[in-house]
This record gives sequence, structure tokens and C-alpha cells, in this order.
Amino acid sequence: MNENMTVILAKEGQPDAIRQIFQQYGGRIYRLAFQHTGSKPDAEDIMQETFVKAFKNLHTFKFHISPSFSSWLNTICLNCTIDHLRSQRSKRRNAHIPLYELSQELHSRNPSPEDTVQKEQAVRRIRQALAVLPARQRLIFEMRYHQHMDIKDIAESLRCSQSNVKTHIFRALRKLRKIMGPIWGKS
Repeated sequence: MNENMTVILAKEGQPDAIRQIFQQYGGRIYRLAFQHTGSKPDAEDIMQETFVKAFKNLHTFKFHISPSFSSWLNTICLNCTIDHLRSQRSKRRNAHIPLYELSQELHSRNPSPEDTVQKEQAVRRIRQALAVLPARQRLIFEMRYHQHMDIKDIAESLRCSQSNVKTHIFRALRKLRKIMGPIWGKS
């Protein structure tokens, strides 16, 4: 059975045709998603989302408009991938990563040896920069960004005002930017 006939049968709701489409294109869609995410679980999620959307919107596929069914499916996959990457970026932007987990996260993405060395150097530099901070600033910085404590809770723990905590955080961040800026080409 050719591609067009399979699509026509799938549009009519034939389970065998739907299964055949998934079997025929599943691997390709997975590889396409993996190529852009580098993550097997993400690629699997994107592949599943692609086929859910494709089968839900199969009635919109027109032979005379789209060059082929596979390109239509690829477009859906790429759109799902973009949506997924946007949501991941948003999650990362809002996520607090404790400093001790930074090196673990950096190693978990199968980086090249050069990337590994650069990232290990960056972690080492961050730790060195933190060591330069006065003890109280370092403690408050760690409580805020390592333990994710609220400013109010930090103030209560240290028996000081919230404005005092904010001042220490501001000064610590300013010092870290000053120390780390030249290393990363920022001032």
C-alpha cells in the first residue's frame, strides 16, 4: 500500500492504517526530535505529541497543498519540538539550581571532552569566587541561592532585618559579577 492510500485510510479512521503510519514514520520523527533536543525522554515525548496532533488533525492534511505526508508530519514534529524547547527554557529560567548540583547537571548532558573541561573550570571559578566573599555574605548567599530560603526566613535565622539580608545579597552578587565578569567576557 502506498503512502497516499495509507493516509486516506487513516483519515477514514482505519486502525491498521493509523498503526502503519506510526510504524513507518515513528523512527524518523523520534530521530528528528532527538536531533534537536539531545534527550531520549524528550524525543519520546515530542514523538508522542507529534502523532497525537497529527492524528487529531489528519482531516486537515491536503494532498494538493502539502508536498508529502512525511513533510507535513515533520512540520508538526518541528513545531512540537519548538514548543517543548520553549517550555524547557521557561522551566530552566524559573528553576533554582543549587551550586553543588551544577557540576552534576553539566556532566549529565553527554558533553564533549572540551565542554566538560570548560564546565569544570567554570564550576571551580564559581567556587573560588564564593570563597572570596566575606563569611556573612557567603552564608546569606548560600542560604538564598543554595537552600532557596526566603529573605524573611534568612533574617529570622540570623536575627537581623530583612533589609540587612537584602544588602548582603546585593553586595555578594555585585562582587561575584565583578569577579566573574572578566572571566566570561562581561564587565
